[in-house]
Amino acid sequence: MRNRNILKNRTRVTVLLVLAAATVGLAPTFSTSARAASSSYSINDVSGNYVLHGEGWYFGSGNAHYVPNAFAGLVSFTPATGTFHLDSIVRSDGENTHVVLDGTYTVDADGHGTMAWVSPISGNSGHNDFYIVNGGAELKAINTDPPGTAKASQVSTFTKQ
Repeated sequence: MRNRNILKNRTRVTVLLVLAAATVGLAPTFSTSARAASSSYSINDVSGNYVLHGEGWYFGSGNAHYVPNAFAGLVSFTPATGTFHLDSIVRSDGENTHVVLDGTYTVDADGHGTMAWVSPISGNSGHNDFYIVNGGAELKAINTDPPGTAKASQVSTFTKQ
């Protein structure tokens, strides 16, 4: 009697594992963010308002070393003109800085994009590379300023509103 219950339980567990594996295996088929291999992205896939959140390291105000920073803001992308507008708060060295800037952006067919701007604070140019994820619901970005600029590293996520 005891052995039969063990076999029944093992059979149930095996069936559940097979069903779970099948479900997980089919998930990409039903994903709303999956794109067909022949599909391509365009600048129109990045449009409207996104909330920006990120962090990084840059040469702090008056410091002789890199300091951490964090930031959040709202970014509006306009594909008709290939421009964006950013309104954000940056926190670094115990200080808050309100940053508003405008720039341009591009999107490649593979979902890779770039952003470029001129800092209203330093007058230096800034540059981010990003990838479109979740069908345009998010952008994952990294700062790609040239070496020797104020930013050592910075990553951010843009979430569509």
